[in-house]
This record gives sequence, C-alpha cells and structure tokens, in this order.
Amino acid sequence: MKLDEGLTLRITGVEPGDEIAGARKVTIATTRGAIPLMLHSAPEKGRAVLCVSGAIGGYDGPSMLYPRLGLEMPKRGLTIARLDYRAPNEFGECLVDAMAALTFLGGIGNQRVALIGHSFGGAVAINAGTLSPIVTTVIALSSQLAGAHVAGELAPKPLLLIHGSADTILSHESSQALYDRAGEPKTIRILPGAGHGLAEAQAEVFDLVSDWLTKQLR
Repeated sequence: MKLDEGLTLRITGVEPGDEIAGARKVTIATTRGAIPLMLHSAPEKGRAVLCVSGAIGGYDGPSMLYPRLGLEMPKRGLTIARLDYRAPNEFGECLVDAMAALTFLGGIGNQRVALIGHSFGGAVAINAGTLSPIVTTVIALSSQLAGAHVAGELAPKPLLLIHGSADTILSHESSQALYDRAGEPKTIRILPGAGHGLAEAQAEVFDLVSDWLTKQLR
C-alpha cells in the first residue's frame, strides 16, 4: 500500500503467538517493521473492530476500554483487534499501521470493520476510515483535530464522537469541530465532568461504544 504521504508498506507475513485468556498476540511482518496486534476472535468471521490508541501507543485505550471490548464483544459475534504502533506519535507511520491491520482483518475473512481511536488515534481512525473500503463506521474518543481534517470525506460511513466536557488535554470543542465538519450520519456525545481518559464515565462509554458497534456491524 502507498499513502499520500509517500509512505509505502508491504505485508510480508503474519506470525501468530500464544493465546492467553482468549487473546492471541499476532505480529504482522512488513517492509517497515513488525506491527503487533492483540486479537480476540469471535467464533464466526465477517465482522471486526480495530482499536487504536493515543500518541504513546499501547493496546488498552482510555480506561481499559479496549481489553473490555475484547472480553465482551466476541460473544456478540465481533472480533476485536487491538493495535500497538511501531512508531508512536508519528502520524504517517501510525496510519500505515492501521491500514496494514485493516488489510490483515480483511484477509482473514472480515468484510465489515469498525475503527475506534482515542485522542491522536481518533485522527488515525478517521483518516483510515476514509481510505479503507471495508471500514463501515468510525468511533473517535477525545479526538484531536490535527490529522482529522478529512472528517468530511468519511460520509456516508457513520461517525460517533465521544468527548468529556472536563478534558484539559484536548477540549471537547475539538470533537464539536469534527462534528460540524463531518457529513451525515453523525452523532456526538459530550459527557459532563469526564476528562481526557473518560474514566469518570467509564461504564457509559462502554455502553455507548458497544451498543454502537452492535448496531452498525449488524
């Protein structure tokens, strides 16, 4: 694959690792280095969710949302893939990682994929959502504006924006600006008193996200 930034990447192999408590470590070998994934597979193929984190990377997302999705959503028929970046905070490289992971998910039989991103990862998810034909919906949590300027190109894929009103790292006005820029269908939820990691509304965020995924990936 080749993106507008001039970054080129080719997948050269996939190396499955051990499975622990339903999560299997998978390494996608590429011409730009190894991309690590945690894969929580549903019994049936066809529908999956790719989760990407903020600028520092990691597998867990805000307030351990991604591991919880990994535990719960395969029971609803959704495979969950949690991506850790090769080069955190390098937007072009992180976008390439997301696109490679989407290619992998498509290659193992998933025709409909949702993308979830937090903070920096919100912009990665929105960008990748405009580029990948198998992405059918995007969720951006506490998203930054930088890199998400293409939000208007995401339609008609549904976009869900969630942000805390007490976010002191990225103001909820960032998500409001993305909402204003995006086409329909779009939904925004500003959660009173919640900060950047959304810990104050942890249960509400899980319910919003899991319900959205169940509805959009039917």
